[in-house]
Amino acid sequence: MSVFVFCKSRTLITPHLTNLFSNVPPVGNTAESILFTLLGWGILATALISMVATRRSLNLKLQNLQKANQDLDLLVKQRTNELEAAKSSLQRTNFLLDRREQQLRKQQNVLFALTKDKAINQGDFIIAVQNITRTGSYALNVERVSIWLFNKNKTVLHCLDLYQKSLKSHTEADILTAEKYPSLFKAILKDRAIAVEDIQEDEIFQELFLSYYLPLDIVSALISRFEVGGEIMGILAFEHTDIQHLWLEEEISFANSLSDLLALGMEAQERRRVEESLRVEQKKSERLLLNVLPPEIAERLKSLQFKTHKNPLHLKTSGTIVADSFDEVTVLFADIVNFTEYAAAISASALVNILNEIFSEFDYFVEQYDLEKIKTVGDSYMVVGGLPVPSNDHAEAIAEMALQMQSSIKKFKREDGSQFSLRIGIHTGQAIAGVIGTKKFIYDLWGDTVNVASRMESYGIADCIQVTEATYQLLKDKYHFEQRGMINIKGKGEMTTYLLKGRV
Repeated sequence: MSVFVFCKSRTLITPHLTNLFSNVPPVGNTAESILFTLLGWGILATALISMVATRRSLNLKLQNLQKANQDLDLLVKQRTNELEAAKSSLQRTNFLLDRREQQLRKQQNVLFALTKDKAINQGDFIIAVQNITRTGSYALNVERVSIWLFNKNKTVLHCLDLYQKSLKSHTEADILTAEKYPSLFKAILKDRAIAVEDIQEDEIFQELFLSYYLPLDIVSALISRFEVGGEIMGILAFEHTDIQHLWLEEEISFANSLSDLLALGMEAQERRRVEESLRVEQKKSERLLLNVLPPEIAERLKSLQFKTHKNPLHLKTSGTIVADSFDEVTVLFADIVNFTEYAAAISASALVNILNEIFSEFDYFVEQYDLEKIKTVGDSYMVVGGLPVPSNDHAEAIAEMALQMQSSIKKFKREDGSQFSLRIGIHTGQAIAGVIGTKKFIYDLWGDTVNVASRMESYGIADCIQVTEATYQLLKDKYHFEQRGMINIKGKGEMTTYLLKGRV
């Protein structure tokens, strides 16, 4: 057996053991030699067995080490893959965060620009609507953005504006009715915003899929409603085509912000409409006021009303008073002779028409000579010079108008063909002029000068212009007069009067 092992393991013997075998003495015939030989071979066999066992142990350890190395390599590769995956995930996350940050910045810029949009702030609603749909399409990168308005009872949505990014155009779309699309209308009235990634799979939009979304290749939709004064007015719709779009919270928030701006635009439009209506009514009131009051007095009256606007009770109890005292004015009264008898013989419309024609002619003279018409009472006409803005030529201006009045009245004929005639009276002196009362304002004149001028007319002569001594003294160097002499004036006694004939 030892020989067999030796022969089988010959190739495994180290050079040291080979030398050991070479030093074994040859086998002899003596017992000592045989014993020694056997002993040597036993030692050698034992060494060989130990060496083989050691070799096997080393091989096993080597195999274990190799397996451990393989396991370690596998673990390193696994961890390396995990790190690469984590790195890729982190890069993707950072990329998405950067993209969302850019998108947010873009949306913020759009909102900031729209908040300064004059069309929105000043109520130019149609321009504001187009600006919102166009910038909304740009900010969210969607193909279609539209604005729809409800009717009064919230049963019809009408498209006010539809912007298509690929065409860069604004158009209008068809109407949507609650009768045909009840789920959509119910959802809009319930929720502020509706965001759907796949409209084909959403119950709300199933009603519109075949008739509306499918023909237009719309796959995702975002709807945000807007309100004015707590009332739902309509919706802002974003429609994505071709590829499904996952609506981010930032995009939904942006859509709601655009809806709020749209609501502001509608409020601005309504405010502008009301303000414009107020301006129109104010202009009408001012024109009406200027028809009965001098411009200077009208401005003072408006100013006074503005100051007391916060205390309307004061206006009602004390009235509105605008009054001025004038040292010298010239007052003219004119009356159509025998007009009362004439008025009784014609119709009311004919009476008003003829008076309107005559007094319109007189009104023209008032403007021509920069005088102030005070009032008409029946067929009596009253005008004054020298107020509300004092002037030095008030008597001369009144004289020129009186002459023009006497000349122009000859153009008007009665139904029987006869001419009308005027009595005119003029006086110069002090007077108080102003406005009193809380409604039906009229600029009126008070004082003895008014009474005397009225007496000059009533005690005058047909087709003549009678003036007092005071007026005569102001005009005698520029006009021809005929002294009428002393006449008894009621309440004044004897007065010297003159008849104005014409300019020198």
